[in-house]
Amino acid sequence: MAQRADGYTTDVDYPAFFYKEMTPVWLACVARLQGFDAPDVARPFRYGELGCGVGTNLLVAAACHPQAAFVGVDANERHLRVARDAAQAAGLRNVAFVHSGFVAFAASRPAPFDFLATHGVWSWIAPQHRAGLLACVQAQLAPGGLFYLHYMCHPGSTDLQELQQVLNLFAPHVPGDSARQLQMGLKLLRQLAERGMFADRPGVLRHLQVLETKNPNHLAHEFLTDHWQPQHGVDVHRQVGALGLDYLGSADVFNNLDVALSIPGQLQAVLRQTQIPALAETLKDMARRSHQRMDLFQRAARPLGQEAHAAQLGATVFQALPGAPASGPVAFRTPIGPVEVPQALGNALLQRLAAGPASFAELAQLPAFAGQPGALVQVLQLMLMQELVHPALAPAGNGQSLTQWFARNGIALRVLQDSGTAVRTGAAQHERNSHAH
Repeated sequence: MAQRADGYTTDVDYPAFFYKEMTPVWLACVARLQGFDAPDVARPFRYGELGCGVGTNLLVAAACHPQAAFVGVDANERHLRVARDAAQAAGLRNVAFVHSGFVAFAASRPAPFDFLATHGVWSWIAPQHRAGLLACVQAQLAPGGLFYLHYMCHPGSTDLQELQQVLNLFAPHVPGDSARQLQMGLKLLRQLAERGMFADRPGVLRHLQVLETKNPNHLAHEFLTDHWQPQHGVDVHRQVGALGLDYLGSADVFNNLDVALSIPGQLQAVLRQTQIPALAETLKDMARRSHQRMDLFQRAARPLGQEAHAAQLGATVFQALPGAPASGPVAFRTPIGPVEVPQALGNALLQRLAAGPASFAELAQLPAFAGQPGALVQVLQLMLMQELVHPALAPAGNGQSLTQWFARNGIALRVLQDSGTAVRTGAAQHERNSHAH
């Protein structure tokens, strides 16, 4: 039978999704690319995830950073049993999973965290739990610490609202668990679509077609909630800013690219002329039809001066991920259409990284990038986004046992401890993870 707690689905397990944008090495690298200081992930640090589900992201990070401490918090004990079993099987002693609501965890006053992260939580939970999540950040994020916040946003998710409303209203009248309720709801929506319900709203039809291909357990968590609410980015920034945190940029590096690469051509001049940051951010979301945001904040932001930025970024090491080509041309699908990297730049970067890891300073010395560090930043971000390149990490952990646990449990992930991340295996390795929640 379907079950909910505070209006949120609890009877089916949330899938074991992995998001590279949540890893400590990725977040620290993005902060540096944006010109800000970041916690040193080569040293001991503390990382907390609020609403960790079955703990996939924490498990990968703990396997890659044995010198650090990781804490996952979730209100669903079923999820945490899976996470604890995985940690025990993989011999991970530097990760703990806490069964708690956010209000209670905020009051528990653990040691400060250098990183706090939450994915697939903010837009789905009751207002009192969002307040509890912010209380955790207020009480527990260390000065200079980074906060990753994922949420659904307008305008890309706006068209989903009427689909969610039908699914959530219909579900209690369908026998069975939440996954079956969701599947029957999709059948109802398809019947409505075939009878012309959404004929004047092609965006709704496109969303429905995508939903019909997704894991029903995932969609039950996504849509069968009484508190489903896309957000305007500027509204979220005000709430987080009231805690003394500053917005650094997006953990999805595509959104940090120059507008020439990330905004449709006819709108670029308007964006460049916009001097109001909140308005500019809103216009970017509108131009991209953004449906989710992966915002990165810092407590009391620490902008780097020009020399310090050059030094920290210059020392950052990058490497090619498995399957990356050794040369171009390289064309990427992006939210605004195909983008092709100039062949000379793409070839130079890929050929050098095919020979082994290299620092930003080394890459900047390649003839193709001579005198163009900004071009190198843009090309690197494109290749980071497309999972061809990744920040490198001095290998200190051992991800083999966790990779084996993933394989035994049908999770198509392989841990790369020299990158502090994981990559999909088998047929999944060619698919970019585009789950909204």
